[in-house]
Amino acid sequence: MSETKLITFIDHIGRTILGESLGDVDNGASFLVKNPAIIHVQPTQTGQLNVQTIPLYFREFVGEKSKENGTTWKYHYANVVVGTDVDNDPRLTDQYSRLFTAPAAPAADPQVVRLFDEE
Repeated sequence: MSETKLITFIDHIGRTILGESLGDVDNGASFLVKNPAIIHVQPTQTGQLNVQTIPLYFREFVGEKSKENGTTWKYHYANVVVGTDVDNDPRLTDQYSRLFTAPAAPAADPQVVRLFDEE
């Protein structure tokens, strides 16, 4: 994801969204975001915060083309607050990257790993 430009913004109902910025449209009134994800923060019983990235729209709901290419959403600048110079923590951006990376196909014939010598 290092070559992609990420955008962080707050939508019209107060959710923090992270996604790949595809630029402005509609003469600068709107912008496109590929694979937006909601940043969900929840306190734990120990007083720390649990941070999760959740897809705005799950891959299971789309056809094969969108599963491969991702989904693109249009947001209107008038309805959001866009972060400027937001430098997201690498752990958050890594979590976001893994969210939209297709799992690797299993090997055709997996090798057996022996944990103990058998004689």
